[in-house]
Amino acid sequence: MRKIFEDFKKGMEKVRWFARLFAERLKIEISIFRLLYDSNRMRKTREELLKKIGERVMELRGHHDKNILKDTVIADALSEIAKLEESMEATRAKASDIGRVTE
Repeated sequence: MRKIFEDFKKGMEKVRWFARLFAERLKIEISIFRLLYDSNRMRKTREELLKKIGERVMELRGHHDKNILKDTVIADALSEIAKLEESMEATRAKASDIGRVTE
């Protein structure tokens, strides 16, 4: 009877170990998915800003005396794109680091 109890206890320890390992891995995978989702959301925002720049350029196409890059709408969109690209790169690096650490 004691042998059965000891085997049962060892089996339960293995199940607990596997459950902890599985839970930890699941947390890591969810973190990676969140980071990739954020990166994708930032990419869509970037695309919207690029569309905004294109629309503004089309509006200004008849004004040859105006410097397009100094237009406030375009300059603001370009600075926002630069910030987004920086954030996207940092997010991708975090996701990559998390994935690399756990393998």
